[in-house]
Amino acid sequence: MSHGQKRQYCDFQGESQAPKEEQGQMNSDLSVAEGEESNNNDSSDSTSPALPRKIPDGGIPDSPQSPQRALSPPTVMASIPISPSDEASGNQRGELVLYHALSAKVADLVQFLLLKYRLKELTNKAEIIENIIGDAEQHYNRIFNEASEGLKLVFGIDVIEMDPVIHTYAFVIALEITYDGMLTNVQGMPKTGLLITVLGVICMYGNRVSENVIWRALNMMGVTPIENHYIAGNAKKLFTEKFVQEGYLEYFPVPDSDPPCCEFLWGPRAHAETRSVAVSEFLAQVSRII
Repeated sequence: MSHGQKRQYCDFQGESQAPKEEQGQMNSDLSVAEGEESNNNDSSDSTSPALPRKIPDGGIPDSPQSPQRALSPPTVMASIPISPSDEASGNQRGELVLYHALSAKVADLVQFLLLKYRLKELTNKAEIIENIIGDAEQHYNRIFNEASEGLKLVFGIDVIEMDPVIHTYAFVIALEITYDGMLTNVQGMPKTGLLITVLGVICMYGNRVSENVIWRALNMMGVTPIENHYIAGNAKKLFTEKFVQEGYLEYFPVPDSDPPCCEFLWGPRAHAETRSVAVSEFLAQVSRII
């Protein structure tokens, strides 16, 4: 990464950039966790367990992570299902420490890939290792796969491998949709994930759905019509005006409704660019992690 790109990356992360002490502690956590796993595993199998996707019944626990990391995909923020007992095995403690350390790497990689998408730049495995993975290179596949999935499910951006030899990656909008909702190439957040979610909800309700149902679904993702959202911005305006103007949604008052209400339908551009089956499959993936 050039000096100018590094500066842009720091600006992109803003005040949420982790201090050097935190990065050092993260690398230390990785070493400690790997050591504890090694000491407590009698098996010779060195395959790392997959990052868990189930959020505990009590919800996502508070953690001393930076504000930007707190905005990361559910797969990044999920907590490993470990017994709260003080007598938990050393293997469980080591796995928990490793999980949190790798989750921080996943969150950082999501932000790095977002920046590359916004700048319309390719990236590759060597650059990712140099700038994000660092000493955790042995966990590269685990970190990269989680970050790629989070980028797709939250922001609607697919990571495509262009060169399987040097592992060069490009970024495209999911489901062949051509508009990502960003104001410019380098401002705002991709909003395709939110659009696909709404299109999926419309499919679930027979191709037309009341506005109240849409907001209930979006509220589960932390999006409301009365507050600015870190991805959607002014969500009310985004869904009832911008996506309508772009042809992805249709928004009509329901005749003779009491109290008055409106409903959403797929717009002509949505019908032209994607299919209900593809959108439903996307929504099923999201449902498995939230």
